[in-house]
Amino acid sequence: MSKKWIIISVITALFIAFLAWLFIESSKPLPGEKIADLGRGHVPAGTKVEYNSNPPTSGKHYEEWIRAGVYSEPKDDRNLVHSLEHGYVILSVKCNPSTALGTSVKSEKLEEATASGEATGSGEFKADDECRNRLEQLSRIYEKKGKRKLIVVPRENLETDFALTAWQFLDKFDQFDAGRIEKFIDAHLNQGPEKTME
Repeated sequence: MSKKWIIISVITALFIAFLAWLFIESSKPLPGEKIADLGRGHVPAGTKVEYNSNPPTSGKHYEEWIRAGVYSEPKDDRNLVHSLEHGYVILSVKCNPSTALGTSVKSEKLEEATASGEATGSGEFKADDECRNRLEQLSRIYEKKGKRKLIVVPRENLETDFALTAWQFLDKFDQFDAGRIEKFIDAHLNQGPEKTME
């Protein structure tokens, strides 16, 4: 066999291996549970909207959306769903009013986000240590992943300590797992039905 045919055989084998790998990777399910699409129409402020998951992953929403940032207080689902439509990923932490009664604490990450205009409020969050630690953990992921189209927000009445949402996808869990969170972000960021440049 000539050298030319050996090279052609090796290149062909590598190409077939690449195609097999590509097929296997593309057939893997996306991270998180897929939730039924409730549509994406706008509703006037004050309109009550029923969602099919907590936190919601699609549905009717307000015209205003929440911008990327680390927030020190819960945000309205009807604004957050609009952010999801734009391809945002929302990182929510469990912070119920009953557990947010501790002394006022200043979070360094929340202060930085507020100072740079990425968060609302004063940067002061009345929370117990668990809630504050969860916000700090997600704030580090927010920083690491570049801050674009990511929202970190406390959420009342969350059944688990963490929830990740993207358009039609939800992942909820109790133990912080940076790899799991980053994988979700990588798979779903900027994949909403409405493409925006923000």
